[in-house]
Amino acid sequence: MRILFLGAPIASHPEPQIAFEKKFEVIGRNTGNLLIGQSLFEELRFEEFGQGLSYSPQEANERFDIIAIAAANFIYKDFDLSYLADFIEPTKLPCVVAGLGAQAPAIGDKVTDIPEGSKRFLRIISERSKTVGVRGHFTAEVMNDFGIKNVREVGCPSLFRKLRRSLEIKKLRRGDGLRVAVNGSRNVFLHSADPEAARRVEADLLKLSVHKQYPYVLQNEEPEMKMLLARDGRENDLEVAQAVLAQMGMDMDPSLYVKHIKENAKMFFDLAEWDAYISKFDYSVGTRFHGNLIALTNGVPATIISHDSRTTEMAELMSIPHVPVGKVRQLDVHYLVRASDYDGFQRKYTVLYDRFAQFLSENGISHRLEQHHGDGAVSPLSDVVTRAASFLRLRFGKS
Repeated sequence: MRILFLGAPIASHPEPQIAFEKKFEVIGRNTGNLLIGQSLFEELRFEEFGQGLSYSPQEANERFDIIAIAAANFIYKDFDLSYLADFIEPTKLPCVVAGLGAQAPAIGDKVTDIPEGSKRFLRIISERSKTVGVRGHFTAEVMNDFGIKNVREVGCPSLFRKLRRSLEIKKLRRGDGLRVAVNGSRNVFLHSADPEAARRVEADLLKLSVHKQYPYVLQNEEPEMKMLLARDGRENDLEVAQAVLAQMGMDMDPSLYVKHIKENAKMFFDLAEWDAYISKFDYSVGTRFHGNLIALTNGVPATIISHDSRTTEMAELMSIPHVPVGKVRQLDVHYLVRASDYDGFQRKYTVLYDRFAQFLSENGISHRLEQHHGDGAVSPLSDVVTRAASFLRLRFGKS
């Protein structure tokens, strides 16, 4: 099978020394996107593949058998998907779409006020797919509002990235020596159903990280990313820190914040490095869904503090321990650790794993997921990664 990948990126830029801005742009300005796109890429079987919108309809028809779309929170009032509709419609190719999500402040909100181009995109992928893989029940309801019923609730491809039918979360180590990784969404708290509660929790996560010297994993906080990358202090670092602290309502010395970012913040443009890093921790906590999911897929316990429909929907579908921002009165890591139970997540994981494998099969696409009745071991990923790197070198060239 020959697959054309669209949506989230399938790998970071192959040249590690390129400028941060280029690397950041390639991954869609959020390192969490790599977990979506690269996971789907590694889960599918193919002889040839391509990525992106650089093909004409005729070239796409001739070179590929199917379009695979690693989707995210596409159904949103500020996202116009006309460009995807315009690309897919003139081709004759079927589609497989995984991880499609609706974004709203809270579960149950209506998400019908989206651009016409996005509505057209939804109609096209519904017509070209046996079933459309959506993130959960809320997105399924939103699709139903648009008259689209051929959906399957599969979560996100990133959940199944280890290609194993069972996932074991290690037992939590308790006490003051707990190794904790923190993540947050301090630049999107206005998306929440309760913006003030979200702002307070985001500020508390930053304070927790600073006061306890817990590492803080960045995903799309560009000011802090640039601060971290600068070898020497930039003249405007203190100004940037002051603006962030003012936005978050935090009474903190800007120089302390800059020092903490440089010493304790982390960011990853390579999933293998991120896997290796997060595996060393006992626990992960924060408002980033994928920042915590990468911990869970490496067996590390994690709690998601849900702040909008996106995080809540997937946490509920996957039975991941989570607490809404509005219910967090005081951020107590040890309380969250004691309150977290991963038995439900481990059971639900296997159910969703089988469902995702069935979803791919019913859409006519071969995959690498272990089968319930299977006789073959999962193929190694090294050949896939090598082919991905070769393709990306061809696509981007050297910088």
